[in-house]
Formats: sequence, C-alpha cells, structure tokens
Amino acid sequence: MTAELLSIKQAALELSVTQAAISQQIRLLEDALGVTLFIRHHRALELSVEGAQLLPSLKVAFSSLEEGVELLLGDAEPNKVTVSVSPSFASRWLIPKLGRFYEAYPDIEVNLNMSDKLETFSGKGSDLAIRFGRGEYEGLESHFLMEEFIYPVCHSSYAEARQIDYLEDLKSVRLFGDIAHNLSWAHWLGAIKAHYHQQNRNISVPAEVDLAEQVGFDGSHYVIDSVLTGQGVAMVRHSLAAEMVAQGSLKKLLGFAAPLNEKCFVCAPSHYFRRSKVKYFMQWLTKEAREFSSQYPA
Repeated sequence: MTAELLSIKQAALELSVTQAAISQQIRLLEDALGVTLFIRHHRALELSVEGAQLLPSLKVAFSSLEEGVELLLGDAEPNKVTVSVSPSFASRWLIPKLGRFYEAYPDIEVNLNMSDKLETFSGKGSDLAIRFGRGEYEGLESHFLMEEFIYPVCHSSYAEARQIDYLEDLKSVRLFGDIAHNLSWAHWLGAIKAHYHQQNRNISVPAEVDLAEQVGFDGSHYVIDSVLTGQGVAMVRHSLAAEMVAQGSLKKLLGFAAPLNEKCFVCAPSHYFRRSKVKYFMQWLTKEAREFSSQYPA
C-alpha cells in the first residue's frame, strides 16, 4: 500500500493503522532484506531501484494470498454488492435505474462507494468498480460497458431565448465544462474540425470563442447542474445527459457528438466475477447499458 501511494500517511489511513506502525514495518523489512526500499524526502517517498524491482512480485503474491483466503472463507456478505463509482455517473445514470435491479433481485443490497478516487481493491471494500477510461488496469479484469461521447447542451428555456445554431453563436454565451481534458470544449472543437476535415470540408473556430474563459467544474454532475438552472452552455457526457435531452429539459446543440477514446468499463480482480451476487449485478448492468445505448444513440 505504501509503495503504491508513496505516502506513509495515506497508507496508514487506508489500512487503519498508525504511521509509526507502518514506518516500523518498513524498517524491519529493509533490515531483513539488507536493502533500502524507499528514498525518504522531506514530505514524500520515492521507491528505490530495489523497491521498484520488488513491488511487482509483491503485488502478485498478495493478490494470490487474498484470493486463496477468500476462496477458503467464502464471501462474508453474499447478499450485498458494493460498487465503486464516480458521483457523476452514480447520480445521473446508475441510481435512477437501481429500482429495476431490486425488482429482479430483492434479496441483494447495492451499496455505492461514490468517489472519484481510484479503487485499489486492497482489503475489504468494493466488489466492482465502474471506471471511465481505456479498460487497461494492472491486476484487474475489465468488461466493456458502453461507449461515451460529449456534446454541448443548454436548458430548453435558454435555447429559446438565444439562437445557438452556429459555432459563432458561442461567442455570446457563458461556457461550462469539466476540467478533465478529455471532456473539455477544446477536445470537442478539435474533434469537430477533424470530422469535417475527413469530409474534405473546412470549418473554423471563431477566435472570439475564448475557451480560457469557460467555467470549469471538477465533476460532470456539477456541469449539468449549471445548465439546468439556465446559466449558459455546457459540454456534457452523453451517458449523463441523454435522458434529459430526450425528455426536453436539456437541448443538444450544434448537431455533433464527439466520440471519446475513454469508455465505460466494469473492473475487479478476476476471481470477484465468480461471486454469485457479482454475476447477477453484471447481468443486470450490461442489460441496462445495452438498452440505454439502443434507446439513446448519440
């Protein structure tokens, strides 16, 4: 844990032990091996060459030990599945659909660990993690859930008050976006230019569209909240906005959805997927994602 976080303080919080206990264990291990595993700086740790060499083998060993103990003891909570998920995806996509899971599996409780922090599956915690990325996570098995796109939207009343039919019209509105680079206005504008270039059609972005002046939020649900109150135009994720667009509370603008290289995946250690509760949840989740993608094409 300390080697992954490079912080004794953070490792102590994760493991619910004191920092002194972790420091002592590190010293004992270094003394036993006769090598230095960490280079100590004033407020940070750095793996030594020997520490970096040892870490991959330790990960494999601990993972194997955890799997063996779990198979021996069984699942301590067979009727509760804990899912690590971002607050944005949980509030705008997952939670509104959970009622259908409870109808199908009334004896299984779903516990959501809502955090943008990367789930490490160390110790007792989540059974699954829904992640937005490339699907390649060391030590984890990943299952594709659905594609993701971004496009601009505004509140329906805002659209009625202001005509936003061309890129030039963005000059006179307030722009909102997620601070994540792949969800930004710059990413969408680059994608739309590339799209028209492939069709041998030129498109220019007005210089007056000052992307540096956009209002950025650390969380896609905050971006949507900003336009739901009619404050401006926002760049949003399709998975979070599609149903509101279909219902008419949000209006999709300018007719182009930019596909993202990052997609939605469900991840966990391989042996977690053998748990009955996880199998049931995965069957339900993939069905919901498939129906969503069919009903709400970008």
